[in-house]
This record gives sequence, C-alpha cells and structure tokens, in this order.
Amino acid sequence: MTHAVAIVPAFNRADTVGATVTALATVPDVLDVIVVDDGSRDRTAAAAAAAGARVVELARNRGKGAAITAGIAASGAPDAYLLIDADLGDSAALAGDLLQPVALGMADMTIAVLGSPERGGGFGFVKRFAARVLRSETGMSLAAPLSGQRAVRGSLLRSLHLAPGFGLEIGLTLDAANRGASIREVEVGFTHRQTGRDLSGFAHRARIGRHVYLAALPRVGGPQLIYYLIASVLSRVVSTARPGPLRDRRRLLGRTARQSWQRARQVRPPRSIRDLRPWRSLRRLRILPEGQGRRPTSES
Repeated sequence: MTHAVAIVPAFNRADTVGATVTALATVPDVLDVIVVDDGSRDRTAAAAAAAGARVVELARNRGKGAAITAGIAASGAPDAYLLIDADLGDSAALAGDLLQPVALGMADMTIAVLGSPERGGGFGFVKRFAARVLRSETGMSLAAPLSGQRAVRGSLLRSLHLAPGFGLEIGLTLDAANRGASIREVEVGFTHRQTGRDLSGFAHRARIGRHVYLAALPRVGGPQLIYYLIASVLSRVVSTARPGPLRDRRRLLGRTARQSWQRARQVRPPRSIRDLRPWRSLRRLRILPEGQGRRPTSES
C-alpha cells in the first residue's frame, strides 16, 4: 500500500476547500490531507479543518510555491504526494487516476490534463510559451505544461527546490526532467474555476506569465529564454493568420469592396443633367434593381 499525502494550497477558498478535502479523503492510499492556508482573509482555514484536513496557516500570502513547500515540511516522508488546487471541489475524488501510475512505479510524476473549459479563458500565450520551453529543454511535448494537479514520488519532490509563486509547475517539470525522472500526462475529469476575459482575468494571467518567466530564467538562461519568448509571439501571430471563419469573412468583405469599386469605374460619365439623377447612378451600379428608384413626379 502506498502512503500518499495530498497537499492543497488555498487562498480565499472558503467556498470550495471543504468539498475538495472531503473528496480527497475518499481517494485510496491518501492517508492525510494538508491544507496550507496561504494568508487567506476569509474562513478558508476553518472550512478546511471542519472537513477533516490538517491545516497549516501562513501569516501572509506567500504564493503557491511557498505554500507547497510549507506543506511538504509538515508532511513527514510519505511515498507520494498529490498536489491539488483548492477549487476542484467534488471532482477531486478523481485524483486516484492521477496517483495510480506513481503508486505502481510507472512514473515518477504525473500531470493532469483537464477537459476543455466551459467558458473562454485567455489567448493561450503563457501556455504556449511554457510548452515551447519544456519541449526545447526536455524533449517533451506536453498538452498541459502548467497544470497544477500532479502526483509526485515522495523522495523526488523532497529533493527539489521549488520555484516560488505560479512558477512552481514549470520549475518542477524542468528540475524533475533534469534528474532523469519519468514524467507522463494523464487525462482526468477534474473541473475547476476558469478566469474569464476581463480585466482581473488578464491581470491574473499576466502575473502567471511573469512567474513562469522568472522560474525558467535561472534554469534555462536569459538569451535562450528570450529566443523562446520571441518564437512564441511569432507562432501566435502565424496561427492567427491561418484560414478561419474570421479571415474568411474579411476576405469576402474585401472581395465585395473590390468588385464594387471596379463596377463604379466602369460607369460612363454623364452626358446630360438627367444622367446625374441619383437613382440612375445607383441602377447603373446594380445596387438598385430595375424598376426601383422611379423618377419623382410633380405631385411628390
């Protein structure tokens, strides 16, 4: 039997952390659930404790990487760890699918690939950048390079120096790959909240991007990282220019405008005052069908 500990970093998640803890308690081999309250201003710690979790409270918000580090320090020496976000709710009961390959020795770390979000997120630039860094540095093409739902062999995770903040995931993958660890992705039906395309959502993604860049910088090097950044921007521009519904509509509008201009140039100049009447010009351009735009009478 594998002794696994689930570590749940939580910041202002009083609404979902209780359901997440309750669901994790049903996962086989998970003998302890540790919730790290990362300086929350709501009742996150109380909700987690009421659901049966062991709670570690940080005096101030220090970020995801520091919260996971605090959880590892309080965990002892389990065979495996589950790193689970506090907003998974009831879907956290599926974490057994993520843990099984590690428990069976088939992988040193597994990364959860979630389904498509129910509502639109960002434009995928940070994800594209992280995937390019990992593909170039490790040879792995990951579908979810920044997924926070992971299972990790205990001795491996305790031997790594975790990156701060939201740089945790890319730093963890780079360091584990450099140690020769076996890493695989697993499709799991987790559900969690998605940030939308509003001001706060883009600010959150910008913060994630900054953390990802800072975490990769000492592990990859500045010049190489700048190259990956530029390549990611260019690949985004190229993918936007590929044929699609929006481009097809623009092409149709452009063709229609060119055809209208060509027809306008073919209209012969007026030979008399009567030819200057507007309905005659419109009919000549085929904007008005024949029979419409009749000459006004004296009564009108």
